[in-house]
Amino acid sequence: MRPLSLLLAVMVAAGPAWAEDRGVVIANARYQNAPELADADATAASEAMKAAGFRTVAGADLTAQDLRQALADLLRPDDTPGARIVLLNGRFLNGAGESWYMGTDADRPDLVGAGAQGVALSLVLGLIKDAQPGAVLLLGLDGEGMDHGAGLENGLGALAGPQGVTVISGPAAATGPAAAALLRPGTSVGDVLEGDERLVLAKGGDAGLVPVPQADAEADQAAAPAPGPLDGDRDLWARAAAQDSAAAYRGYLDRYPGGIYSAAAKARLGALETVERDRDVWADAAAANTVAAYEDYLARHPQGEFAQAARNRLAELRPAPAAPAPAPTRQPEIQQPRQVPAAEAAEDRLNLSRADRVAIQQRLGVLGYSTGGTDGIFGSRTRSAIRGWQQRNGHAVTGYLTAAQLGALREQAQAATPSRDEQDRAYWQQTGAKGGASNLRAYLERYPDGIHARTARQRLDAAQADAPRGDPEDRAWTQARQADTVQAYTQYLQNWPRGEHAEQARQRRTRLIGQGQIGNGVIGLDTIIRELVK
Repeated sequence: MRPLSLLLAVMVAAGPAWAEDRGVVIANARYQNAPELADADATAASEAMKAAGFRTVAGADLTAQDLRQALADLLRPDDTPGARIVLLNGRFLNGAGESWYMGTDADRPDLVGAGAQGVALSLVLGLIKDAQPGAVLLLGLDGEGMDHGAGLENGLGALAGPQGVTVISGPAAATGPAAAALLRPGTSVGDVLEGDERLVLAKGGDAGLVPVPQADAEADQAAAPAPGPLDGDRDLWARAAAQDSAAAYRGYLDRYPGGIYSAAAKARLGALETVERDRDVWADAAAANTVAAYEDYLARHPQGEFAQAARNRLAELRPAPAAPAPAPTRQPEIQQPRQVPAAEAAEDRLNLSRADRVAIQQRLGVLGYSTGGTDGIFGSRTRSAIRGWQQRNGHAVTGYLTAAQLGALREQAQAATPSRDEQDRAYWQQTGAKGGASNLRAYLERYPDGIHARTARQRLDAAQADAPRGDPEDRAWTQARQADTVQAYTQYLQNWPRGEHAEQARQRRTRLIGQGQIGNGVIGLDTIIRELVK
């Protein structure tokens, strides 16, 4: 995440009487514990805000701490406050009459902890209520939600801004363009609402508010001071530093060869060009895969990023000392054994089993390399995938693995594989969170003791309780689930051994037996055996 200081653009004139327009644009899309927000990008809105002369703070995918830092810019002293426009796209929770805009690091907050993992919208409204001619708060969200604790619900609660503040909500795909439109001189809130029927005006909002009046825009343009001689130098350097590429620094030096930051630009450009040349020469050497190519790389970059890999490959490619000539044979018709390359021989010595080879193919697949299947047979596709992985990680590109490379491949695949809790939460979003008996059962079958297992059982019981009572099997299953004992599931299975819920009943009964929950007394071995064979 880029520092907020790089995201602050001040575009106001000097002078104590100048009314300063301010804005904040935040687009939170990638949450750590919630689905990604669709269409959250608000770049166009922040660019329009800067172009309109607003002091602008813009950020994306901010944690709760960074949210507070960004919004704190609205606290700066301002004797003659101008217009205020704030756009917040992301996830919202509400409860007890308050709504919160959540940071990307929010993790199942409850009513007590919501303020620590997000920012209360009442606080944001209070920061902009003194704006002149007024303030607009735009809130963008989608139909998805995030896990939360007691006392909270997903989405926005009832919102009514204080006098002078207009609140607009809607899909994130609509709020960004709406904010950009509001920054056009002479555009009213009503004009924006008419342009997109998905936008909703909160109670007490002013549809006639024009945040950037046409006359004020012309006056601001006429009164704004001419840019200083060093402003262009500073702006171009800021853009070059943000891009941090050789092309950007060359562009800066072409424009300002003796500029304020020319020394820094030349130093950074030299470092980037050295890295680029190093990687280009290595790519050519790896593609040629010859002794001459690797020797040329080492001659030009003896301390380069891939120097050790080049030396390793040279050791494998250079011919071994000549062996003594073999004695004449009386049977020249017998073929001599194929000479096995050193890299292939090294892999053979690992004695990889079929299961080992299947695991290697699966790990390559996790990391994005296609092996053409996971059959444990290392054909041309698997060898190509190994070479791709070796090149990406600076190893000698041979297509054959060493013991050290096996360890590195295993660690990378493990790091890229979601944890069980992450898989649990993801599967809940795909099934149980959507509701419905079939979705809830699917979740419980895979995660009977999962993070959301208790919630799933409660919702499933409630759904079954609301179902028609005419089906005896459904009634018996509902009674078994409510009792949740070995005896209750055994009774159900005796009556419906092939019923709709039979497999789930057996799994739950086996789990309860394993936990020692048979009857009210001490469990004996004979009791456990009788229950397991039923």
